Amino acid sequence: MNLKTNYLGLALRTPLVPSASPLSERLDNIKRMEDAGAAAVVMHSLFEEHLSFERHQYLHHLSEETDGYAEALAYSPEMHQLAVGPESYLDEIVTAKAAVSIPIIASLNGSTIGGWTDYARRIEEAGADALELNIYWIPTDPEVTGADVETRYLEIVSQVKRVVSIPVAVKMSPFFSNFANMAKQLAEKEPTGLSCSTGSTNRTSI
Repeated sequence: MNLKTNYLGLALRTPLVPSASPLSERLDNIKRMEDAGAAAVVMHSLFEEHLSFERHQYLHHLSEETDGYAEALAYSPEMHQLAVGPESYLDEIVTAKAAVSIPIIASLNGSTIGGWTDYARRIEEAGADALELNIYWIPTDPEVTGADVETRYLEIVSQVKRVVSIPVAVKMSPFFSNFANMAKQLAEKEPTGLSCSTGSTNRTSI
């Protein structure tokens, strides 16, 4: 039976693509997924807000030490020596690409426009075959309208598409007043097709 398909412009041997999950945090699991028939793997997500929190925590504890012991800084590693950035995630992409023959799709959850674009660019440079934007934003400001939410999604996608050339998918919730219209607007950012999954989470490929 021929199960070949096309997703994000990638020619896949089957439509089986494991989504982002903790499973892909280990290289041996990625290999096992390939052996089990996965045609591509979506990596676990890189969260910009987590990286920002880790960096903030390090700087906070570093400054606390200086108050207690004036020479404490001399015993602390430099920021570039610590794993508080995206380097470990980028290394995982490089390692996975070298270990398996199926496409590796990175997953990114940013919190600022600069974060979305900077990390997206670095993910492409690491060798990812495609990028999934894990956009999940719950507005709490009563002054923010539904149109404002849609504009934010569209702006993120536009900015990312300006800095990368690899295919981009958008992972989004179904809770838009007109999901079909939102998917259409996203697809029009790059008219290469539209693909939405069923269930509580939807993906639009552009």
